[in-house]
Amino acid sequence: MLPRVCEPPPQDAKLDAEAYREMDHEEVNKRFVLDLLESGPVGPRVVDLGCGPALIPIMLCETLEAIAEGSAGIEGSADHPHCNPNELQLMGVDSCVEMLELAQVEIDFAGRLDQIQLEHADLNDISSLQSELADTVISNTVLHHLDSPENALRLAMKVLRPGGRLFIRDLYRPENGTEVERLVELHGGAEDHASPATAPRQLLRQSLHASLTLAEIRAIVSSLGIDPASVSMTSDRHWTLDCLRPETVD
Repeated sequence: MLPRVCEPPPQDAKLDAEAYREMDHEEVNKRFVLDLLESGPVGPRVVDLGCGPALIPIMLCETLEAIAEGSAGIEGSADHPHCNPNELQLMGVDSCVEMLELAQVEIDFAGRLDQIQLEHADLNDISSLQSELADTVISNTVLHHLDSPENALRLAMKVLRPGGRLFIRDLYRPENGTEVERLVELHGGAEDHASPATAPRQLLRQSLHASLTLAEIRAIVSSLGIDPASVSMTSDRHWTLDCLRPETVD
């Protein structure tokens, strides 16, 4: 079994944020939003932990509007009535100031300044946000970036109101280096010899080594009073946690 190796800190946070924004995340972001909406109700108060450039909050606003207009064509959405898109309020939280600066530009460009607010907070620190802020807490491929993913999950539970919905997706750590390289070959894009440190293939490789195994994330959620069966593999490289917050949290 590969040991977990945390990602190295970025040498230039601004350059790192800009490199991330330039990557094509549209398909994985769309899949995240569609899976979120097809599998349960959302909102009206939503917190995105590790929002990055706020592409998922913006897409969520747009998709809920499409559902309300009857033009989304999302399978199963009628079985999970969502909030009125005009009542949807999102808070994007990130620990990187440079990423939040990019997010502010994206939100302004999308015309969502009245709907999406941003907050700077350390996701490793359970005290960084207030309790029971949200009806839904989401997070996409963020935990593997953190030194303490367990604390981030505790923070997510704290931010969520009792009975609220938690929807978290992240990469999983393969059993061996051969499987890591297979996934990098499939999903990492072309080699970038000009800037290898921020190339998508290298970033994916580091992320896979820094991710949790299925057994590790199930052990963490079980310690929080969540059924470990709420975590399942949802792609060849992702697990997803989808559950309601218990009335009491350990």
